[in-house]
Amino acid sequence: MIAKDCIRARRSVRAFSDKDVEEGLLRDIVRAALYAPVGMKMYDSLHLSVLPCHAEVEKFTQLCRSQSGDENADPVHNAAALIVVSGKRTNAVEYANSACMIENMLLAATDLRLGSLYVFGAINATHGTPYEKKLAQLLQLPEGFTPLGSVAVGYCDAEFLPREQPNRVTGVNFVK
Repeated sequence: MIAKDCIRARRSVRAFSDKDVEEGLLRDIVRAALYAPVGMKMYDSLHLSVLPCHAEVEKFTQLCRSQSGDENADPVHNAAALIVVSGKRTNAVEYANSACMIENMLLAATDLRLGSLYVFGAINATHGTPYEKKLAQLLQLPEGFTPLGSVAVGYCDAEFLPREQPNRVTGVNFVK
């Protein structure tokens, strides 16, 4: 897909099928993250964890349900896979770096005709709680890393066609 068409076709999916995503496609999505621009080339401060199938993602969903107290919570909407970006720091630069990786993965998933969803709230809700350590254990994180954001991926019924430009921005100025 041409880059501008991929950008225009990308959308958040909240209805995934039960089919697991092939490992090769997940590797392609992860590879896209590794090409993201990272401030001062501090790639060693970032870590990716892949929950590659429904059974592993369900462990994340159960943790979120316990943390939120909502037994019906499904922050990943039945996604087949979840890719979590973690960082050694929890400052603005690290969040920006993780967001660049996440955007690359969202676009790569679209290019592969897979649905995707940026999952931030469920990850962020664990910070400073006992669930933060449980999430780190689930993700098998190296010592000192904190989950910052994630991408849910899976098959869906969405058509990957460029959409109309959203008009939700308050304005665009070209300053001269």
